[in-house]
Amino acid sequence: MRTLVLLRWEIAQALRGLAPHVTLTGASLASTALTGLGLLALSLWSPFTIGSSGGTFTTRTDSSTTPQLLPILGEYRGAVAFVVILTWLILIAAALGPAFMAGAIVRDRRSGRLDRVLTDTSRADVVALVKLLTGLIPLGLTLAAAAPSVSFAWLLGGLASPDAVVGAAVALILLVLITSIGLMCSAVAATEVTALLASYALIGGILWGPLLAALGLSLAGFSTAASAVASFDPLIALLASQQTLSRNLLRLLPTGWPAPHLVWLIGGPFKVEIPVWAADLAVYAVLAAFLVWVTGIVLEPLHPIKTWRLRGVG
Repeated sequence: MRTLVLLRWEIAQALRGLAPHVTLTGASLASTALTGLGLLALSLWSPFTIGSSGGTFTTRTDSSTTPQLLPILGEYRGAVAFVVILTWLILIAAALGPAFMAGAIVRDRRSGRLDRVLTDTSRADVVALVKLLTGLIPLGLTLAAAAPSVSFAWLLGGLASPDAVVGAAVALILLVLITSIGLMCSAVAATEVTALLASYALIGGILWGPLLAALGLSLAGFSTAASAVASFDPLIALLASQQTLSRNLLRLLPTGWPAPHLVWLIGGPFKVEIPVWAADLAVYAVLAAFLVWVTGIVLEPLHPIKTWRLRGVG
């Protein structure tokens, strides 16, 4: 029996140590495949070439007032590739982030290490922040292995440097948000499986929930509210980071579909225009900080919020 227990422990440790390497290899191979598919599209898809035999890039030549999808994709091919690859990286993070964070606190609580750590640091918020960085660093390194595929956007013609910086900033804060969700779920869950499933549910709700809610509101006749809700979707934020591309793509939406805002107009004596990506960036940062704060409350046994009734009685 002891031999089986020892064997089980050793296998678990070996698999746990092997998982990051397998994840890194999988992300690299998948990104390479994505780049290969892009190169195939580059040689076969008409918006990227002048003819079936030519290989020279061309820009949009359709001057009609009715926008068309293929000419737009051909003209802004660099920005399209950049958004597609960033979206791909975020989806990878959504799949791997919970796996990195599911046992961050569950294992320490089960082994009793969490009590010792809290005793040594005496501050649960510090422990929560360290746990966040502990999960964010390996996740970031894993995505960094796939990041060279972003260069494909410049192979297609590139995009403006400010747009690239904005897109990267939105992607970075989304990584922090995904990691903070996994951290909070690990703090409140009793098992790693529960934390993993809860993380996937919450991350999926954040990624796709606003789009589904906007579609429902639009079908119900609340078009203004639908557009506002859709504007806070992370995938829309990535697209909105490419202002010119997103503006042209929104013109293609059928009548009645929720069209996300690209700019928030704040009224008053001096009207201020705030890009949607900037507002979303602030919302995601605040939400991530809130989740880390909640994690600290969960970890701290005698947090003031938990003991306010006892203080009131005293």
